[in-house]
Amino acid sequence: MRKPLLIVLTAVPVLAFLGWRVAVEWKNPGAVLTTPAPTPGPPPDTTSTDGTTVFQKAFWRRPGDGDRILHAERREWLDSGGVSRWQWFIAAEPSPALVKYLREENAFGLTSANTTGGGGKAGFRPAPDWFPADPSGFDVLSGSAGSLKLLFSKTGNQLYASDSGGGFRPGASEPAESRSDSSSAAAIKGRLPNTPPPNPVAQ
Repeated sequence: MRKPLLIVLTAVPVLAFLGWRVAVEWKNPGAVLTTPAPTPGPPPDTTSTDGTTVFQKAFWRRPGDGDRILHAERREWLDSGGVSRWQWFIAAEPSPALVKYLREENAFGLTSANTTGGGGKAGFRPAPDWFPADPSGFDVLSGSAGSLKLLFSKTGNQLYASDSGGGFRPGASEPAESRSDSSSAAAIKGRLPNTPPPNPVAQ
């Protein structure tokens, strides 16, 4: 009994769609039904192509002596509270130290994204013209949120990277050794206070 009911419930919306389409064609012979193209978002309020600045905001460190920045672009959208959205792209010839920082030390907790088919301009819209359109020649690493992507060339020393997000991205946490002794000591569980407890005067 349930099978005929399921067939009927499936057939009703299909027949309704076909009836609507026939009605449109009958009223408008030769009409082409198209989906309107999505409206592009507003252009960025600021765009920076200063390689050192974009690199530093992207990787939380200044470029080293062996890092050669080929292209860089950072876009920011502003509102009354400051930066509401940002996006950046980088092309570089990385030094061995940068490769170690990004791949071996895995400073950003990246995982391989080659099997998911990510990358390319389809995954980085709207990307600059110099950004690769086909990720097949690269090892693609992606962050857990999916927006941070690094493309390491399989045949040469080339790195392409991109990320985007909302508002300001928090900076790297302060290294433990740079904190003052008092602040780190106060954070130790079970430590006694620096001053003795109050001693009430006997009545």
